[in-house]
Amino acid sequence: MALMAMFQRHLRLKVISLILAILILGFGGLAILSIRREADALVAGNRETATLLGAAIQKSIENGMIEGRPDIIRRLVQELKNELKDVRVLDVYRRNGVEAFSDLETVEEVNTGFGLNADMVERISKMRREPGKKISDPLFTRAVETVAPQESYETVNGGRVLTLFRPLENRKACQDCHGEDHKVRGIVRVSLSLDRLDAELRAGRNRQLVVVLLTIFGVAVALMVFLGRVVLRPIALVAAAARRIGGGEFEARVAMRSHDEIGELGQAINDMAGRLKSAHGDLEARNVELAGALDSLKESMQKVELLEQVKGELVKFVPEAVTKLLEKNPDARELEKREADVSVLFLDVEGYTRLSEQIPTQRLNRMIQDYFSSFLEIIRAHHGDVNETAGDGLMVIFQSEGSTAPHALNAAGTAFQLLARVTSLNREFIGIYPAVAIHVGINSGPALVGATKLDAAGGGRWTFTASGPTTNLAARVAGLAKGGEVMVGPETAERIKERYVLQDAGDHQLKNVSQPVHVFRLVPPGVYAKIENATETKEGEK
Repeated sequence: MALMAMFQRHLRLKVISLILAILILGFGGLAILSIRREADALVAGNRETATLLGAAIQKSIENGMIEGRPDIIRRLVQELKNELKDVRVLDVYRRNGVEAFSDLETVEEVNTGFGLNADMVERISKMRREPGKKISDPLFTRAVETVAPQESYETVNGGRVLTLFRPLENRKACQDCHGEDHKVRGIVRVSLSLDRLDAELRAGRNRQLVVVLLTIFGVAVALMVFLGRVVLRPIALVAAAARRIGGGEFEARVAMRSHDEIGELGQAINDMAGRLKSAHGDLEARNVELAGALDSLKESMQKVELLEQVKGELVKFVPEAVTKLLEKNPDARELEKREADVSVLFLDVEGYTRLSEQIPTQRLNRMIQDYFSSFLEIIRAHHGDVNETAGDGLMVIFQSEGSTAPHALNAAGTAFQLLARVTSLNREFIGIYPAVAIHVGINSGPALVGATKLDAAGGGRWTFTASGPTTNLAARVAGLAKGGEVMVGPETAERIKERYVLQDAGDHQLKNVSQPVHVFRLVPPGVYAKIENATETKEGEK
């Protein structure tokens, strides 16, 4: 942690880290590429040398075979093993995998068919010994089948070797003795040590790494010295002067000799110090003037704080629509009653009288407060204003600018979300409050919206509401609904029929309404989908 904190504070460490990172990545990449290329070249050269050596050994053995001198070939193979230090293994095998020039099988076949010189048979017989283990290498088999040289890298006795399998072709000159039924007479296996190659690869890699490290060190030192003198030291001087100026020493100046960007920065610091000194003098003069005004300002602020406190408390009792109108025009001319198109929602708690007989009054009020407080978030989200509460009910006004349909849709959406919220709260309050059911009524249309003043001898009171037949009909429609139902008037139904499923509830004669009113029941979307799916299932079964 201490190292990280020091790294974050010091620019020099950041610059050094950046330089080292760039150099290591750049030169490291070049070194890896160079080492790889050099290694590829050494491996290719070693393979070419091994191929030439294997071809020369193969040629020598073939010449000895053509002359019919297996004794010379045996001696040649033994001498090559002793003289060539890099040759780990040198063997000759017949095409059946048995070591050649060890037993008298081939000599007996040729002597039986063609008759060999008695001296040669005697010399070869003296060389007889038990052949080694029969070879079963897949590359040996492939060389016999394809008559093509094979090679592979192997590890023998802890060292790497390059093993070559060189086929000895059954040439026409050899077919008189060995027959014409095969293309290969035998295979020469040569295993060449790669110790010298590996040593050269290690030496080349170490040499490249030393060069890279020395180069990185030299370039890094040169860059750090250059940046230290040209960049870091001037920046340190500018920072020191800025700290002195920030501490109030406005006479401090940056001594800069360069005219580059850092020099311009130093000059800007000097100019700033001069302006700060002048401004500081003006500020001290004005402080005296402000000291007198400060006392009066404190007194005014205390009054403002009191007014803000009063305003904050009043907001709790003022509808959101009234707050917005007052913010636009403090004279409150817009609060005067005016006709507007609205949707009015009435919400009542089912069986409130029964609940008031079952639980104490304070607990009942707390329950209504908990439920209605949760409703407020949903109502505000749909741009509704709670106009009034009356024990077990709420009156909510929805308005919208422009089209009349949105506020009706907002009212319907609010109703369904309120029903869902009641279901959720009932589960949450199990064991605390008895289960609650609400019913909702909605009606849309014109109403007088605004403030109403109630005058009395002891003083007046202002209320903000929506009055008229639309509001009255909404309250009556709510009275028709049962727990968990949403009933709407004809105008609301007309405006939301494209978005919601309506169930005809028939005509009803409502109190203080001269003509029967056609009422509709809103069907929740999920319920209608279930009914529709069930109907389709029954029709399919038929």
